[in-house]
Amino acid sequence: MAEPNTQQEPRSPQSVPFDSGKAYLGTVYAKALLGVTQNAGNTAEVVAEFDSLVADVLDRFPAFDATLSSLRVSPEGKLALLDKAFNNAQLSSRMSVTLLNFLKVVMRHGRLDCLRAIHRALRQLHDALQGRVAVEIRTAHAVGKDELALIADKLRRTTGLDVSLLARVDPELLGGLVVRVGDTVYDGSVRNQLSRMREGAIDATLRTLRETAQRFVTN
Repeated sequence: MAEPNTQQEPRSPQSVPFDSGKAYLGTVYAKALLGVTQNAGNTAEVVAEFDSLVADVLDRFPAFDATLSSLRVSPEGKLALLDKAFNNAQLSSRMSVTLLNFLKVVMRHGRLDCLRAIHRALRQLHDALQGRVAVEIRTAHAVGKDELALIADKLRRTTGLDVSLLARVDPELLGGLVVRVGDTVYDGSVRNQLSRMREGAIDATLRTLRETAQRFVTN
């Protein structure tokens, strides 16, 4: 049996609400990028580069991410920033021309704020072509490799597909586990459970108040 494909990202991801508009644009741009890389024969390399762009740059340097997304920064300024960051001859590992040119196209359309949506859609499309399902898990603390392998194997048995598993640490969860399979999220975090408990307590209090008021009315 092939070993499940697992990755662990120890940094806390950006907390970005789901945006259906960005998700749609992310799929459109991801399909365009996938077509370019398939013609060039470098899809796997570009997908790995995009993984690194999100995990090693955007997540680690939120100010850089905010600058790329800002409407206050001119296209010329963003172009210069992209070249300085990713097309510097002094860098030991420069970004491929394919991905850099793609980022510039996205920049010219004013949609660098969609990079995470594009990345998510690209991973899903690429994994689907490889017969895999992309699964992202978020936990309050780092999960060991053995436990990740067990989670990936259980997901593989459940879905019947190979699993491409990405683990992220999000201290805001307090505890528990949040699993995203495609666009479906299964929230088993402690924060979500506490929220449900609070909602249940509020509902119970309201029911009690209504019952008490009703007794006063009927008596």
